[in-house]
Amino acid sequence: MTWYIDQGPESDVIISSRVRLARNLDRYPFPHKLDNKQAGELSKEILNAFFGADPERRRLFLDVEPSTLSEEDRDSLVEKRLISEELARDRTGAHAVISRDESLSMMINEEDHIRIQSMRAGLNLEDAYQAAYLVALSLEQTLPVAYSEQYGFLTACPTNTGTGMRASVMAHLPGLVQIGQIRAVLEGLGKMGFAVRGQYGEHSKAEGSLFQISNQLTLGFTEEDLQNDLKRMVMQLMEQERQARKALYQKSPIDLEDRSERAIAVLRSARLMTHEEAQKLISEVRLGLSLGILRDIDVTSLNRISSVIGPASIQKANGRPMNPQERDIARATLIRDLLKAETI
Repeated sequence: MTWYIDQGPESDVIISSRVRLARNLDRYPFPHKLDNKQAGELSKEILNAFFGADPERRRLFLDVEPSTLSEEDRDSLVEKRLISEELARDRTGAHAVISRDESLSMMINEEDHIRIQSMRAGLNLEDAYQAAYLVALSLEQTLPVAYSEQYGFLTACPTNTGTGMRASVMAHLPGLVQIGQIRAVLEGLGKMGFAVRGQYGEHSKAEGSLFQISNQLTLGFTEEDLQNDLKRMVMQLMEQERQARKALYQKSPIDLEDRSERAIAVLRSARLMTHEEAQKLISEVRLGLSLGILRDIDVTSLNRISSVIGPASIQKANGRPMNPQERDIARATLIRDLLKAETI
């Protein structure tokens, strides 16, 4: 089963946790300076080190070359946050190594030579870090990784130099959005040294009240420091969000109950559904679940739906490019079918 179907710790507010580790090889230029020959040699060396170190990995992981995939397949991987938009473009020597449960992936020749990514459901930074660290450690034992005693791991972007680590959570914050406090909260996070982006990272919108929050600096900190700082902030943020939800419900219980019931009813019956509308309705249902308003559906059902309704995922499931209306029809049909199968 894929990792994102699970209901993890604190999942009423924190949808998922992610840890990324960046590494580079010391005898190659950074990816933006590689020529085609070097890029090919580099990717081959990294793949040999990864799969050669543990033969079992051939069974557990897939080696994907984005340039050989259709546009829909590449975009589907981006929607699942398994690869970045940058890697999805036609880059020489680009590879993605992806575990079959999609909880662990490694991008080769993206911004850095190696970017290891581990994801877990709910608030679980510790397990996400441990899985990524073990992969990084196995590679460091056989590859000449660029490292400075003074600065730590050397990376293409100076803000990643040091641990090379970015830890993040995907937070669902409808309470703070609806009581009008979200702007102040996000500004406060920025002043504390955290970056806040939409669901799909930099330049994306926060559809469905979903916000990706991560550390910005790594130089001068340990991996444990970064995890602890992020977790302390997230614990405070969860309390603020839960208080906001409680205040909303106390102020206007009928309004929230009506919106939650309407949202699930629309998802169960609509014949046309844009991705943006689906995200908004799923957010309302998540809020209703967290407040005990809705009881005949669970979070894992919503996670399953959210993972397959992006534009590229819809086209991939149907095996062909589709115009917007065709996608909206197919999305509505898929949501209805999944809810019918998952209702408890």
